[in-house]
Amino acid sequence: SMGIPMIISMMLQAVYNIVDSAFVSNMAEGGEQALNALTLAFPVQMLMVAIAIGTGVGMNALMSRSLGQGDREGKAAGNAIFLAAVIYAVFLLFGIFGTGAYVGSQTKNAEIAEMAEEYIRICCTLSFGIIFFSVFEKTLQASGRSLFSTIAQVAGAVTNIILDPIMIYGL
Repeated sequence: SMGIPMIISMMLQAVYNIVDSAFVSNMAEGGEQALNALTLAFPVQMLMVAIAIGTGVGMNALMSRSLGQGDREGKAAGNAIFLAAVIYAVFLLFGIFGTGAYVGSQTKNAEIAEMAEEYIRICCTLSFGIIFFSVFEKTLQASGRSLFSTIAQVAGAVTNIILDPIMIYGL
């Protein structure tokens, strides 16, 4: 009963990048360069997700153990929220100060570099959403409420699919 929602959640996480790539590659003007820029941003996004989910999984294990022992006032969730804030701060600083060096090491094409830097800055600046969502999702799973995290994930995926053409094509 808990495994299926988690599998669906992970599959939906992969759908975000597929949908983004499909819309970006179909842009009438500059689609190929934009897709290249998106490809440069993908490793940074995956690093954010991996660290956030790893933190959430660690918190999940500690919280599940605490709840199983009858300790309702465990500190795992609070520590995970603090770690999520630290992780966000690191990626925020990278987004502000490190994107130029990263993109410069990956491409010499000025148009692609400009697009990639702008996109990575946006992703890093707004990464608090995915970082905190990952931690809170694992909190729900640890407390046995994995269906709610899947509902939140589905809502985010549907919102992404609806907003992608509006934000990318400027509808």
